Amino acid sequence: MQDDQRVFDVAIVGGGIGGTMLAAILARHGVRVLLLEGSGHPRFAIGESTVPETTFGLRVLARRYDVPELEHLATNGAVRRHVSSNCGVKRNFSFIYHREGEPTRAEECTQYPTWGPPLGPDSHYLRQDVDAYLFHVAVSYGVTAHTHTVVDDVKFDENGATLVTREKGTFQASYVVDAGGMRALLPERLGLRQEPPYRTRSRTIFTHMVNVRPFDSVAPPREQHGMPSPFSQGTLHHLFEGGWFWVIPFDNHSTSTSELCSVGVNLDLDRHPRPEGVSAEDEFWRHVGRFPSVARQFEGARAVRPYVSTDRTQFSSQTVVGDRWCLLPHASDFIDPLFSSGLAVTVMALNALSHRLIAAVREDDFDTARFAYLEQWIKRMFRFYDDLVSCSYLSFDDFELWNAWNRVWTITTLYGTNAQNQVAVAFEKTGDPAVFDALETAPYRGLQGVDNPWVGQLFEQARDAVLAYGAGELTKEQAATRIFDLLRESGLCPDVWGTLDPEDRCPSGVFTLFPLMRILLWGRFRSPQHVRGMYFTGGARLVGKEAVQALTTDVRRGSSLVQQTVRDMWVNWNRDWTRREIRARK
Repeated sequence: MQDDQRVFDVAIVGGGIGGTMLAAILARHGVRVLLLEGSGHPRFAIGESTVPETTFGLRVLARRYDVPELEHLATNGAVRRHVSSNCGVKRNFSFIYHREGEPTRAEECTQYPTWGPPLGPDSHYLRQDVDAYLFHVAVSYGVTAHTHTVVDDVKFDENGATLVTREKGTFQASYVVDAGGMRALLPERLGLRQEPPYRTRSRTIFTHMVNVRPFDSVAPPREQHGMPSPFSQGTLHHLFEGGWFWVIPFDNHSTSTSELCSVGVNLDLDRHPRPEGVSAEDEFWRHVGRFPSVARQFEGARAVRPYVSTDRTQFSSQTVVGDRWCLLPHASDFIDPLFSSGLAVTVMALNALSHRLIAAVREDDFDTARFAYLEQWIKRMFRFYDDLVSCSYLSFDDFELWNAWNRVWTITTLYGTNAQNQVAVAFEKTGDPAVFDALETAPYRGLQGVDNPWVGQLFEQARDAVLAYGAGELTKEQAATRIFDLLRESGLCPDVWGTLDPEDRCPSGVFTLFPLMRILLWGRFRSPQHVRGMYFTGGARLVGKEAVQALTTDVRRGSSLVQQTVRDMWVNWNRDWTRREIRARK
């Protein structure tokens, strides 16, 4: 049985970012994994922008499951060193408000920075490089992987599943994970797709381009807009009534080797139904032409691949887990690209699924009840992001309403990210993987801090204010005022931030070392009792240690490159290959 290359513990259908990470983790712990990918690598994919909760979650995955290659995706410096110099840097989330026919106004923008080194910044993943890297990592851990292998059917029985492929015949597996995305196999074969039970109703047009201008060359000068970080060094969102553009550059770092920029426009289906007889390209440019500042940014920009236009972006499955199978989040449900939620939910799900599958294989017990946690929390997270995104589309009606609602997201992000950091700090102190169990107990379950009753209450009451505006029960001004009152009453906002000041449009300041220390001090000594002791504890030591490690790594890397260049000017022979041998043995 052990030598039978047709029999496996776990089969994963789909070799994208989620499927390959799961495959590497399982194989690292002795699970016999089959990975089947219908296309090949490199390949185009979207889901290109990370958020702090995603990158902190990657650090947790890497350390909990001892797969250090996953941590190479957690900061932009590590991505550039280990994965691809074609990836861009993400130092901020920037949001620019637009009125049709008018240049953008300097005071109508908001910004939320990502973390600075050593815990950041975040990245713009050129997915064709990142996915190929992870596929190779999975294979290096012993995964049996087949590309250009289409799975035509999966047949389940009491002992597992038979996977029928078009090119490679049949395989047996005790458990099947579908990581196939929107067109995943199991939802189709098992009749799981349902009308999306979500309030968000949007569609998308997207492509990759070259020659997209940095928005800093188009925007009002910094002296007027006052944002601390260049717009072009983050994920840029152009907001307008009923929709938003994304601009995700991969060429925005001094060492970037890519010339590409990912762009897309997302439209409320009811406000902007698809026009008949208009191509995706023509419709995209029609919307660009509505906003003079956006049009200036795209002067001279050219697409390098066909435009893709979707119908309704949202999809849903009736259930996430079943007898001998599980859907990864992007095979189960999807909301909208706003806030880059897809990768965040995937990383959360991988953390919860991996240890359950490892234990199930070792105990030969695949009882569906073992995986019920995935069902509960994946669905809960999609409901949360539906609330977050649908209320955001409503808030795009007015900058002041967006300026208020945006702050609710920044606070939930702060607590969600800090929950991940809390367990990382505990692991650093103890070295005990059991500390990661805390991510599945209150108040750290899920994402965005929603399992904390104070955070959850703030979010739900602020959501209700925006929905009341949408129903005509509150004016824009009343809804915005209500949100600021809720933020003030919650006690969750660090007093070193400007969250309660509507005029402060980057209310969190920046996440460089000194401001980070101020947040930690607030959390430890001045925060309310429902915050103190659960968040912002013990992080200073970890940040300091990792700052020294990051500096040391960069200094050694720079010195090594200089030494190699000088050596290679004089001699041909070297022993660089021995380093690869050492890494391989590890």
